[in-house]
Formats: sequence, C-alpha cells, structure tokens
Amino acid sequence: MAIEIENSFEVPQPVDEVWNFLTDPERIVECLPGARLIEAVDEHTFRGEIGLKLGPIGTRFMGQIRFDELDAERHHMVLTGEGRDRRGSGNVRMTMKSSLRQGGNGGTRIWVSQSVALTGRLASFGRGGVIQSVANVMFGRFTGCVRQKLAE
Repeated sequence: MAIEIENSFEVPQPVDEVWNFLTDPERIVECLPGARLIEAVDEHTFRGEIGLKLGPIGTRFMGQIRFDELDAERHHMVLTGEGRDRRGSGNVRMTMKSSLRQGGNGGTRIWVSQSVALTGRLASFGRGGVIQSVANVMFGRFTGCVRQKLAE
C-alpha cells in the first residue's frame, strides 16, 4: 500500500546554497528526528536508521537511501530508500523527488513528492491516516531545522 505525500516550503537563502545543504547526507540527518547515519556505502548510497512513533507502535527502521538522480543544473533529485523494522513488524520503501527553484526576494522554493509503501503489521496504520499525520509532523520539524541550519 503506497501513500503519496506532497509538500513544499521556502527559505530565504539562494538556490545553490540550499542545494548543497539538501544533497549532503551528514547535514540532512541532523534535521530528521530520530535518524542516524551509520555509513557511506558509496558516494550515492548511505546506510542508517530512524525511529518513528506510528500510533501506539514505536518502531526503528534499519536501511539505506540512495541518490538515484542528482541534477545540480536543474536542482532536481530523486532518492530511494528502504528499511526493515528491527522487530520484524514490517518494511518501508520510499521514493522521494525534490525540486528547487529560485523564489522571490532571492530565496528558494523546495517541492517534495514522496511515495511511501509499508508492508507487514505497520501497513495497517496507513489506512487511518496515521502515516500522513506522522509525515506532516516530521516534515514540519525537518523544514524548521533546515531553516535554522541555513540561517547559521
């Protein structure tokens, strides 16, 4: 079962500065609550873990993400990721597409489109909107952190 999630946000920094931040896994992970980067498999693939609270279930996924497309000229990227719950409650697969465009007053507009598929016991939480709610909270925290880090 795939859940489609679309969001956008704007920051006051120029597009190249934002691109450099969003394509650096060590900086991105700082803005993902409960996430930890474990190792770089190669220059485009990274292993890590992230903890999430899905309704009454707290879960920790171990997995990897991969930058499948990184087009610095168009400021477009595609990431794929997959993870397995440490306790065997399910798996997650994600495809995320992001595009950056110069916005008003020299800032940058970021569009994010995700397709998230859960399997196993965790998939039941997608039906009630829990996944969407968790994604919205995480996105809000992520964008707040990105804004803060870029302002430093």
